[in-house]
Amino acid sequence: MMPWSGVFDAHVDTLLVIGSASSFIDGNAETHVDLPRARVSGVSGMVVAICAEACQDPREALSRGLEQWAEIKAASEGMDLRLGLEGCEPLAAGWIPRDAVDAFSVATLTWNGMNSLGGGTGTDEGLTAVGRRIVHQLHDTGVVIDVSHLCDRARRDVISMGLPVSATHSNCRSLCDVPRNLPDDDIREIAALGGVVGITFVPDFTGPDASLDMVLDHLEHAASVAGVAHVGFGSDFDGVKHLPEGITDVTAWPSVFEALERRGWRTTEMELVAGGNWRRVFDGGGTGR
Repeated sequence: MMPWSGVFDAHVDTLLVIGSASSFIDGNAETHVDLPRARVSGVSGMVVAICAEACQDPREALSRGLEQWAEIKAASEGMDLRLGLEGCEPLAAGWIPRDAVDAFSVATLTWNGMNSLGGGTGTDEGLTAVGRRIVHQLHDTGVVIDVSHLCDRARRDVISMGLPVSATHSNCRSLCDVPRNLPDDDIREIAALGGVVGITFVPDFTGPDASLDMVLDHLEHAASVAGVAHVGFGSDFDGVKHLPEGITDVTAWPSVFEALERRGWRTTEMELVAGGNWRRVFDGGGTGR
């Protein structure tokens, strides 16, 4: 079964791998996601991220991503598409045109490694003064603050500021002990601040011989720690080449919820994790736009 309001996926990296917006709009068998497959697979919304920090020429990647986003958004009638910024160096450096800043609904403070905001995965650096300024700026303008990719020290610095934050694509460290995953204490703190933890499909963050069932183990563990009102999904489709067994691409969403139903999840609970929790974050309480 599929929840009637559909899936809201909080993190998709397809802009990193497409050559033109038309391949996302019209369909492209080489990617995990495109609009035609998303529509028939029960997806009602998603965050499409621009990750300029992952590219050799970040400014060119940002410009190209914004152009592609404008075309995709114009073709997305009936689909709640949001734009994400993965790594906020372009914002801190002033590379984003003023008329484009308002297009972003969510911002991941760092990608991997260090930027001017603070330490990402693979470092042990805290949040910088620039990072604190950007966090306040994001909050004041209604952009969702995403702590995925931050190292432990920087993430805890952000959490200690007491503002609403979420983790759009992170799993549970207690089930898979890698730095990109969240300790239970941080999952609990994110929930206490009103945020959501998006369980991701990245095999390296799921566990050895990753499978759909293992992904759902992470979902259930996060729900046991944070409460079902504070978990969702952030697939990271097209951010990785390989996916867990049982997940092929965006067309796997019905299988995800069939598996949850077999585990005894109620319809009301599946509605929340499918998208209800993310819609609350993005649409309410000043924590998102």
